[in-house]
Amino acid sequence: MKDTSEFKIDEEMKEMGKQMIKHCGGLPLALKVLGGLLAAQYTLCEWKKIYENIGSYIVGGTSFNERNVVYHVLYLSFEELPAYLKHCFLYLAHFPEDYKIDVEDLSYYWAAEGIQRPRYYAGASIREVADGYIEELVKRNMVISKRDVETSRFKTCQLHDMMREVCLLKAEEENFVEIIQGTSTANSKSSCKSRRLVVHKPDETFNVDTEVKNPSLRTLLFIKCRGWRGTSLFFTRHKLMRVLDLSRVKFEGWKVPSSIGKLIHLRYLSLFCASVNRLPSSMRNMKQLLYLNLEVHSNRVYMPNILKEMRELVYLHFPLEIKNKVKMELGNLVKLETLENFSTEHGSVDDLRGMTRLKTLSIYIRGKKCNMETLSSSLSKLPHLENLTIDKRKWYALPNDDKEEGYFLDCIHLKKLKLYIYMPKFPDEQQFPFHLTTISLTECCLKEDPMPVLEKLLHLKEMLRIRKLEELEDWIVEEGSMPFLYTLEIDACKKLKEIPEGLRFITSLEDLSVTYMGEQWGKRLLEEGEDYHKIQHIPSVEFY
Repeated sequence: MKDTSEFKIDEEMKEMGKQMIKHCGGLPLALKVLGGLLAAQYTLCEWKKIYENIGSYIVGGTSFNERNVVYHVLYLSFEELPAYLKHCFLYLAHFPEDYKIDVEDLSYYWAAEGIQRPRYYAGASIREVADGYIEELVKRNMVISKRDVETSRFKTCQLHDMMREVCLLKAEEENFVEIIQGTSTANSKSSCKSRRLVVHKPDETFNVDTEVKNPSLRTLLFIKCRGWRGTSLFFTRHKLMRVLDLSRVKFEGWKVPSSIGKLIHLRYLSLFCASVNRLPSSMRNMKQLLYLNLEVHSNRVYMPNILKEMRELVYLHFPLEIKNKVKMELGNLVKLETLENFSTEHGSVDDLRGMTRLKTLSIYIRGKKCNMETLSSSLSKLPHLENLTIDKRKWYALPNDDKEEGYFLDCIHLKKLKLYIYMPKFPDEQQFPFHLTTISLTECCLKEDPMPVLEKLLHLKEMLRIRKLEELEDWIVEEGSMPFLYTLEIDACKKLKEIPEGLRFITSLEDLSVTYMGEQWGKRLLEEGEDYHKIQHIPSVEFY
C-alpha cells in the first residue's frame, strides 16, 4: 500500500514549486537558478523556508530598490550558499563584464584568500578544490562553465549578466571589493575602505601611490592592463598584502624595489610580463608565498638564491633565463604542484625527488652535468606527474647521447608530454608512458620512424604534434593505430615525403594542421590532389 503521508509531502512540494516558478517571470536564468536551489533541498521544511523567503522579498524587498522579483530569486540563491562558496562567488566581482575568468588563476586567488575548505576536500590539490567549487556553483546555475572533455577540468568561467549584477550588489553591500575602471574614476575611489581593490585597464598614467592609499589593503589585482608604473613606496605602505598581481608593471631601472621584501604576509605574487631584469635578495622574506610567477618580459634576469625558505610554494614559474651563475636551492619546496622553466644550469634535478606532489613540470637541460639517465631517475620519484616538458636541444647534447637506447620515462600518470630534445633513437614501447593523451615532438633529430611505438598508445586522443623532425622521411600509420586521436599537427618536417596513407583509418580526427611543408605538400592535399583521399574525412584541415 502506498504511504499517503509521503504522497502528501510530494504534492505540497509540487504546489510550492509551482508558486515559486511564477515569481521567475519566465526568465530561463531564474528558473535554472531556482531549480538548482531546490535540488539541494530534500525536505518539505527546507522548501517552505525558501518559499517564505521569496515571499518576504516580494512584500518588502528593499535590497534591490523594488526591482523585478526575479532578482530576489537570484539573490536568494546566494543567501543559501555555504560560507566558503559565498566567498568564492563574491570574488568573481573582481572581473569585468563578459570576462572569461581563467580557473587556473582563480584557484590560486582563492587559495591565497585562505578560504576554509570543507572536510571532504582534505588532501585535494588547489586546482582540484577550485574545480570542485566551480562545479558546485555551476550546479546551482550561478556560474557558466563546462568541463573540458579531455582533461575533465574547467578552463574558464563567467557570470550571466543578471547574476553578475547580484554579485556586484552583494559585494558592494559587504564592502568586499572596490573596482576602479581605468583611471577616469580613480581619484574618486582612492578613499576605498575595502581590503580588496581591482583596477581595470590601467595604463602608464595610473599612479599606484596616489590612487591606492588604504594601508589595510590585502588584495590588489590589475585586469587587462597595458603597463603601469610601480614604486618602492607602495610596498612600504601596504605591508599586509596577501594577493598582489604586478603583471606588466614597469619599475624604474627595470629593478624590483628591495622594499617588496616587507610584504611578509604575501601569498600570491605575479610578475608576469613585467618590465623587470633584476630581483632583490629581500624577496626571500616572503616565506608564506603559495604562488610565484617570475615569467617577466625580460629574456635575462638577475635572480639571487631567494627560494630556499619558501616552503609553502605550490606554483613556481622561473624567468626564461637567469643571467647570473647562482644555484637555486629547491630541496625544501616539497609542496610544489607546478614548476615551470626549471633549468639544470641553476638547479639540481636531485631536488625534484622530494617534490612528490608535482603535477606539471617543464625542465631545460643545460650544460654538461645532467644526462637523461639522471633525469629519468628523478622523474620516477614523482608519482602524480601529469604534464611534462623536456627541452634539451642538439647543441647541449653530450658526446655519448647517440649511443643512448632511448629515454626511460617511468611516470605512470603522465598524460601530456612535450619533447624538445636530441633523441636519435625513440624509446621503445616498454619505456614510454602508456596513458599519454598528448605528445609533441620537436627537433628530436630522430633517425627512425616513431610510429611503431606511438600507434600502440591507445589513450592518445588530444594531440600528436611532430615539428622539425628533420630526419623523418617515411611515416607509416597502420590501420587501427591511435583510434581516438583528435588533433594532428605536422610542421617543418622537410624530408617527410608524404602524408601517411593510414591516416584515412583514423576516423576520430577532427583537426589537421600542416605548416611549412612546402608548396607541393599543399597541392597534394587539395581536393583534386593525389593525397586528398587520405584526409577528406577530417572536418577541419589547414595548411600553409
